[in-house]
Amino acid sequence: MADSEYDRPASAPGGSFARGLLVETLLLLVLLVLALAPRIREGETALAWTRYHAAQGAAAKRPGLHVRQAAHWAAQALESLAPLPGGAEAAWVALNLGQRVEGRDRAAALTLYTEVRAALERLRASRWRGLGLGSVAAEAARLTDAATEPESDRDDVGNR
Repeated sequence: MADSEYDRPASAPGGSFARGLLVETLLLLVLLVLALAPRIREGETALAWTRYHAAQGAAAKRPGLHVRQAAHWAAQALESLAPLPGGAEAAWVALNLGQRVEGRDRAAALTLYTEVRAALERLRASRWRGLGLGSVAAEAARLTDAATEPESDRDDVGNR
């Protein structure tokens, strides 16, 4: 009886372990992506709302509502996206809006600075999620402190 194709081994020894490990790794990666996708999508949506309210607030005569909404959505984006760059971008967009409208609505700008600063401090307390947020957190602290000092003190400093 001649050797037939059914007499050969199914696979080379040791090859099935490597192939099994590769399949398990790919399955783990797929599960990780499926678990994180909704959170990332939520964060990207919050970033889009932050941009929208920043654009509306900069153009509005009474920017208060848009400034508060930009602060809310920036905090949401930070919570969902940190340590990804989108979270820091949302914070920068909101802080820039605060600087643009501070002359027209100082209370709204202070609310924005405070809310964004609080979200940044919560995230910076986490070792992993706080990565890359140091400069934006420092800027938020600076803007909050500058907005809370009385205007007479700022005028005195400017006249020196």
